[in-house]
Amino acid sequence: MRMPKVLEDFIPQPLGSERHELHIRQRPETVWTALNTLSPGELPLVRLLMSVRSLSATGANEAPTMIGTMLSRGWFELASESQRYVVLGSISQFWRLRSAEFRRSCPTGQFRDYDVPGFAKSASVFELIPTEHGTLLRTETRVTAGSVDTRRRMLAYWRLIRPFSGVIRRVMLHAIARKAASYG
Repeated sequence: MRMPKVLEDFIPQPLGSERHELHIRQRPETVWTALNTLSPGELPLVRLLMSVRSLSATGANEAPTMIGTMLSRGWFELASESQRYVVLGSISQFWRLRSAEFRRSCPTGQFRDYDVPGFAKSASVFELIPTEHGTLLRTETRVTAGSVDTRRRMLAYWRLIRPFSGVIRRVMLHAIARKAASYG
């Protein structure tokens, strides 16, 4: 069974993208619980990389869950369906040293067409795809920008940050798999 193309609804033509997936031998309900209860404390490398990026202490802007931490750091929920997917979006000048000071938000229905010069968008999805022997957990991140200058800046930033973003996503997938396995 293939998931709806929820990320494409928000960023149909990305400037850059990245996808990772991991098969987990637990049912979607268990994987969903693990995804939504994963704490930053279970991800020391991710905490370190995120704190280096934000130039803050590792405990700053940290919520009890990893998704909560993302939400507290300027991401916002674009779409979700329990036990199937959650899509988070962000609007910022990501390439700035203190990009958190340049975050913007908009209603979900306006995210796809949001195009303010100087600002770029990022959207990430975590999707759970039921399989015969468990769940395929997939994450994808897409970035885009409107104006030529903003696209140039975002592309330069994406080329620099993409390998670290990939590490974060892969570490998260494996941590979710470990947590789901611990539930039995």
